[in-house]
Amino acid sequence: MGVHVRIVLVLAAGLLWVPSLWGQRVSISLHDDLSVQAVRVIPQYAGYVLITGERQFPLEFGATLDARREGEAVSLALNGTPLGVFAHAALVNMDPEARFSLELTSPAGKTQVYDGNLSLYVDFGRLMTNNLVDQELYVAGVALAEIGGYAELEMYKAQILLIRTYLMANGSRHITEGYNLCDQTHCQAYQGSAFRYPKIGQAAKATQGQVLVDRNGRLINSVFHANCGGETASAGDVWLVHNDYLRARRDPYCRRSRGAVWRATIPLAKWKHFLQSKGVRTAQIGRGGYNFRSDRREALYTLSGGVAVPFRDLREYFKLKSAWFDVRVSGDKVLLEGRGYGHGIGLCQEGAMRMAVEGKTVEEIVAFYLSGVRVVPTEEAIVEEQ
Repeated sequence: MGVHVRIVLVLAAGLLWVPSLWGQRVSISLHDDLSVQAVRVIPQYAGYVLITGERQFPLEFGATLDARREGEAVSLALNGTPLGVFAHAALVNMDPEARFSLELTSPAGKTQVYDGNLSLYVDFGRLMTNNLVDQELYVAGVALAEIGGYAELEMYKAQILLIRTYLMANGSRHITEGYNLCDQTHCQAYQGSAFRYPKIGQAAKATQGQVLVDRNGRLINSVFHANCGGETASAGDVWLVHNDYLRARRDPYCRRSRGAVWRATIPLAKWKHFLQSKGVRTAQIGRGGYNFRSDRREALYTLSGGVAVPFRDLREYFKLKSAWFDVRVSGDKVLLEGRGYGHGIGLCQEGAMRMAVEGKTVEEIVAFYLSGVRVVPTEEAIVEEQ
């Protein structure tokens, strides 16, 4: 299916969100990391209608709709009765808070509940399942996927401000593929409705229409991570792009949380092999020359003789939890004692959770992790062209 056809199909239903319009619904490609071939959909609300071109089929609450890829089209069956094969189908309910369950049947997978509507068609050799969802219900769903259902209200507000800012800045990321964003961390993790957690919905409504901007009024790069280990990282050290509001700072709030420390063991031979691939002459380094210790985040792992390798490269190659760790050689092993979980840039989720527990407001949380950042209405934010 060509790019033009994909967009027309979704626009024909009036459901694709355009960032410049700041519309009410966004289109999210579900299970975007899988080659989906078949799903089962069950309305959890009355009022859903299945639209297939010129035909419409009312769907009762609890009805079972099976959709399967058949070549370049979608084969549909309602309550076990075949309906036919169609180029495109949409499950539509005018109530934005209507919900449906979606079960993966090929490949077999778990069932998730989603808000809003569903678009079904075949593209990229798979059955596309695009969730057309109210933007505030979407940001609530991402917040649930990121921090669970039992955080403090002010923490949810801070997280949702970041999520909504990302949505506004990146809502055209997959526009040529027929949807706005995917449900993977490539965009934002999204696993469905947060309706069972009213506090998340409350946070979304409390911050509705608000985003985060820098000193110049531009939407920020709204990044976050699980745990910084006691000090956030500078964007310049990790990404080599300096940023006024993404600078390193000491963080006393996350140090006692579960993600604050970690350990790993790597064969010395593998450690040396990687260093050699980076141009390090390991034959000239004694065993003690590999040891490294620092009570602050460092951009470079410096060995004896002044040779250095970026910590981010070590983290990526050895799949470590963070790029902040001490190094000690013991026998034929390299022992790593690390701090934090994630890239360390921006908001530290476990630290922000602790701040919220201690009574800090969303404004205080944002100001602590993102220096000079302001909360403004969406219409006042400057959106950079993607």
